[in-house]
Amino acid sequence: MKRDPGMKMRRVIYLRRLSQLFVIALLIVVPAVTMNSFEWSPSRIVLGHLPPPTIRNISGDTWVFTIGGFRFVHPIAFMDGILSARVIYIPYLLGLIIPLFITIVLGRVFCSWLCPVGFILELNQRTNTLLKRMGLNHELRLPDIRYPLLSVMLLLSFILSTPVVSVIDPPHMLGRELMYLFTHHSVSLTGVSILSGIILFEGLSTSRAWCSSLCPSGGGLSILGAKRVLRIGMERQLCTRCGRCDERCPYNLEPMRLLEDEPGFDWIKCDNCGLCRDVCPTGAIKYMFRRR
Repeated sequence: MKRDPGMKMRRVIYLRRLSQLFVIALLIVVPAVTMNSFEWSPSRIVLGHLPPPTIRNISGDTWVFTIGGFRFVHPIAFMDGILSARVIYIPYLLGLIIPLFITIVLGRVFCSWLCPVGFILELNQRTNTLLKRMGLNHELRLPDIRYPLLSVMLLLSFILSTPVVSVIDPPHMLGRELMYLFTHHSVSLTGVSILSGIILFEGLSTSRAWCSSLCPSGGGLSILGAKRVLRIGMERQLCTRCGRCDERCPYNLEPMRLLEDEPGFDWIKCDNCGLCRDVCPTGAIKYMFRRR
């Protein structure tokens, strides 16, 4: 079967890269243009000389983002917040609506389309591949502990009245470090160490291990988006069983399983990245609406 001549012009990865780069740009531009470094100097804050409220109406990162007085709240940030504060803040509840709707309809697309750390780890796969060829990489098979890890953290948030997930969530951590860089002209050793450790671990060991097995917020989004409406699907008559989709899947989900009558495909882990679709030589893999 020949592929549609126009198919190569519609590779999903280009759209994903634009989306990811846009988020990275926001994380850099927002603190740069909304914070006055002198007014937010540590010495002034210690003395109680807090700066006046910013006149600009945009702030935040991938955890909670505010623009024009309206908030967009990450679903796990909302859960972490209400459990630690033990109250429901109505503006946060309203800010949850759009992100939650997107997750339910499209799955955990935040991980593949918006997450800045996910973007960095995707690029880091090249390092992993290079080290593997040099014999310096040691592949580890890690169990998927995202769900129990998230459960424990949310429980601790409730017990300690502290947003535990927010403290260690890498995308939020990256946003905090960039904000800290512009307001205090420095970064925290803890944040940089954790982010660098994740990148180094994936380079020397298992590629995409954090996203597939360890990320608590990604695990929460997986559960919320398990019954997504839009997902990848296979047109069986176009499939040549070349196996390229299996080789390209970053989570080793084996999209070829979609050929089976009762596919053993792990929908809950799929983040709709579209990499399997992009490499399919016949266009057999497409985004489809889930059959009821």
